[in-house]
Amino acid sequence: MNFKLRNMVAATLAGSILMGFGTSAMADSTFDLVQALVAKGVLTEEEALPLLKGRENDIQLADKKVKKAANLSVSDAIDNAKLYGDIRARAEYREGEDDRATSVKQERTRTRYKLTFGATTTSGDFYSDLAFAMGSGGRSDNATFGSTNGANNKDALLVKRAMLGWNVTDWLALEAGRIANPLYTTSMVWDSDLTVEGLAEKVNFQVGSADVFLNAFQAQYEGDRRQNSDGSITGSASTTNELLAFQGGAKFKITDNASAKAAITYYTYTNNNVEVGRPGKFTPAVGNGNALSYVITPAVGTTPAVVANPLATNDLQIIEIPAEVSFKTDGNIAYKVFGDYAYNIDGNDRYKAALANSTGATNTAIRKAGNDDKAWMLGVGVDSKQDKKPKQGDWSAKLWYQNVGVYSLDPNTPDSDFMDSRVNMKGIVFKSEYNLRDNVFVNFSAGKAKRKDTNISAVGSGNDISLNIDDYELYQLDMTYKF
Repeated sequence: MNFKLRNMVAATLAGSILMGFGTSAMADSTFDLVQALVAKGVLTEEEALPLLKGRENDIQLADKKVKKAANLSVSDAIDNAKLYGDIRARAEYREGEDDRATSVKQERTRTRYKLTFGATTTSGDFYSDLAFAMGSGGRSDNATFGSTNGANNKDALLVKRAMLGWNVTDWLALEAGRIANPLYTTSMVWDSDLTVEGLAEKVNFQVGSADVFLNAFQAQYEGDRRQNSDGSITGSASTTNELLAFQGGAKFKITDNASAKAAITYYTYTNNNVEVGRPGKFTPAVGNGNALSYVITPAVGTTPAVVANPLATNDLQIIEIPAEVSFKTDGNIAYKVFGDYAYNIDGNDRYKAALANSTGATNTAIRKAGNDDKAWMLGVGVDSKQDKKPKQGDWSAKLWYQNVGVYSLDPNTPDSDFMDSRVNMKGIVFKSEYNLRDNVFVNFSAGKAKRKDTNISAVGSGNDISLNIDDYELYQLDMTYKF
């Protein structure tokens, strides 16, 4: 319908209303009718405005109602609600080889899929995030084709996040529940799929041209705290352990085309084996290894008969320093140099605990390996972005090397892909991404690693290769659809 015809239709309809109704009814009907014509595309917003002169308040109210409806309004108390999620299909190949004389090799070729589905809401200065994801393990949201007998079974959606937040001021936010990791960090230290269960505080403010951030969390790492009035502790509560993290950092401009970001983070565990009967250890299934697997078991007055837990969290007090420097060109290309460094202040005590709870060949191997309490990574990246939001044709690539000492990190938190959830590993990783559409991404990743010290095992929880790895390779091809 052309411009003149639309105006004729609008004038005819408006005239009919003016003749058929009283003043008040006429005004309401005119507003509703013109609004309907705009919604149907008969009138543009500019053409409708002269017909609604004097009804500015009604226009604003209607606009707010339309926006709330489009943003999935839950109730009148909710200002905004938004659904989000992604579906990913993956082809993956992993290969691990052990160090025995026969050099046993294990290969895993998998096709996998992942679904994340969630909703965020805001209500004044409060907000929430509820998300569901697949995968029962904390460090993986994937499900493997055929692992549930194909079409005969279905995978479950599990709670990934259940968070309540409060913007106390324009510079302070508090969050509670199962929340996204608030720290600026890297996959060397934290798998991106891991969440935090507890409390978090996030502070952001500006000092000159620098954006300063202070993040902290108090996470319930294992168990609940139960103590009787006589001071005794009952059952699984004896393994209660909290992880505390405190971070300070800043992002600032170096020049108009260069910027930098850096932080320092301190991690500590509240129950460091100081009380008899409270071993303070995290105890998932012990990682695979041979007779040279090192052991970390807290001293609680007696020496355990069986000592086989390299995943315990005693003697971990870690300093982490992630950083990056970015350079922009006149076009869409930007370059980045990034890295991370971690040091376990109590690494030597962790090493001594391994010695104290081992004998024979295991003890000898641990002594040969020595105290390796540092981890580091260094990499470069390049990307092409047309806007702050993803656009079709955007792409990125990054390459890094990492070297993780056996006593440097909590072995329960590193990335599950590189290097197979393990410490005592060193290797190189390449990742790339291309945007087929604004919301469709193709990723290719590859990595190759070796055990850093062959005297002891490369240990970790949730390993995908069930060998005492000496050599390791991983290749992944993904397609992700975001909504």
